Amino acid sequence: MSRMRLCVVALDSPTLLNGLFLTILSRLRSPCCLCTSFFHTFPFHITFCWNIQLLFNDLLRLSLLMEASMMVYTRNGRCYTFNSAKDEQEPLHTLKGGTGNGLELMLDIQQDEYFPVFGETEETSLEAGVKVQIHSQDEPPFIDQLGFGVAPGFQTFVSCQKQELRYLPPPWGDCKSTSMDSTYFTKYSITACRIDCETRLVIDNCGCRMVHMPGDAPVCSPDEYSECDNPLCECGTPCSTVRFGKELSMVRIPSKASADYLAKMYNKSTDYIAENMLVLDIFFEELNYEVIEQKPAYEVAGLLGDIGGQMGLFIGASILTILEIFDYLINVLGYLSSLHGR
Repeated sequence: MSRMRLCVVALDSPTLLNGLFLTILSRLRSPCCLCTSFFHTFPFHITFCWNIQLLFNDLLRLSLLMEASMMVYTRNGRCYTFNSAKDEQEPLHTLKGGTGNGLELMLDIQQDEYFPVFGETEETSLEAGVKVQIHSQDEPPFIDQLGFGVAPGFQTFVSCQKQELRYLPPPWGDCKSTSMDSTYFTKYSITACRIDCETRLVIDNCGCRMVHMPGDAPVCSPDEYSECDNPLCECGTPCSTVRFGKELSMVRIPSKASADYLAKMYNKSTDYIAENMLVLDIFFEELNYEVIEQKPAYEVAGLLGDIGGQMGLFIGASILTILEIFDYLINVLGYLSSLHGR
């Protein structure tokens, strides 16, 4: 059973600092109308990196989405994870693959509320839109490095395909299969390892943590942030991990036919809708998954079999031949020993 997680973040928004709610117009497509059967086969996991105000026509879907959402902090600010299955929640499932059988969101990024850019720093964002990450429910979001962007003025279709990657442990490989010795995470993943390592190093060196790091240590001040923000951590590959292959395609919105309708519906100008509204449609391409597995090129049993085969081919030797040689040598040694005794 597949699990998907998506993180959506405003690329340059004051709400990441002041905690005000942005407007997100969301709707879920589904052939089901009952909560017990809504999403049935493949669960997926989604995070919204915004403060969210949701407008739904269907209160059942609103309640379902809010119950399936969880807030989490990242480097890009406050995120909301959809279908996290945390706190013993049952993950939501989809009945079938294809467009319209996953999650569809209409988002208003409100560019007018972006802070003006007066100069460039490492934290400066020059683009407008949202950032998205899709990942396993067993992994925390790492959207600042692993997310992809979604632009306003477009409807973006994200077709996903689950892949299970299995690597070999020593002596063939160097993957890690043990559970994490961590206060914050139980299952090992590269993302969890990096967040755990960075958190421990920052707390040990500075006595505080970044706002996106787990734990209850005090949050670093801006000066402490600049001094403690770049710890170096080495994290190995897990022996088993899940990733989601993605194919993105886009069409421009609104069309000439729908511009006036949307402007009237949301009480916005057509220019505002073109510059601020986007639609994000996430779905599984098919309800199956691909397994990519490493296997040893040469095992001990194969090596011994090949040695025996080569001996039989080139010198006519076999195990029976070797035993006969040993028997002959034993007889010779016995005969020589008897001669020496006389």
